Amino acid sequence: MPNADRLTTTSYAVLAQVAVRPWSAYELAEQRVRYFRYVWPRAESAIYREVKRLSKLGLLDDTREYNGRRPRTVYALTDAGRRALEEWLGTPVTPFSMEFEALLRLIIAPLGTKGDLVDTLAQVQADAQEMLGFAGAVKQEFLDGINVAQHDVHLRALLVDFFVSLLHTVDDWTQRTAAEIESWNDLELSDEKRDRAIELIRRLPTLPPVDSDTGVAKPPERQMRTRS
Repeated sequence: MPNADRLTTTSYAVLAQVAVRPWSAYELAEQRVRYFRYVWPRAESAIYREVKRLSKLGLLDDTREYNGRRPRTVYALTDAGRRALEEWLGTPVTPFSMEFEALLRLIIAPLGTKGDLVDTLAQVQADAQEMLGFAGAVKQEFLDGINVAQHDVHLRALLVDFFVSLLHTVDDWTQRTAAEIESWNDLELSDEKRDRAIELIRRLPTLPPVDSDTGVAKPPERQMRTRS
């Protein structure tokens, strides 16, 4: 088996896709757009490169097929590829993280305008609602028994539950955040804004704080594990 150091989370994401059933590189890219990009976003070109690399490593088997006169290469999981996936599933998971550009824009909002921030939130809400519509279509696929992962419906239901819950969280957050910002004249701090902010933080349902020698919160050491 290839050295595990040569495999990344992207490698395992591709192997996981092929574990569902054999796919062509084009179909794998389509599935990335449909599902996998929401849990592990990577450029389409990176998927094509990774498929070829995993094939050279002996983790995927490539077969040349013809659709009429048009050739295509279909990739299937090899025994070595399945073993690599099984071993990876027994390792510690990397820490939770997400790429959410709207939050980055919120952090640096004082460099822009109130209108910029309101527009960003409106776009995020529209995206969340659009994705809830897509989730509704996926839901119907499972109810009709036609989803490509129907054989794993007991697991995929948990995944869909997570995303629908997350999308509702984002939708609710954008609505109340936009309402708060709309009530401001500008993005400058005022006594009223400070008092409202402190009260919002006070009401957040967190766990009791971890003691700190310096009084400054530090991310838990377990969350500093290396990502691949």
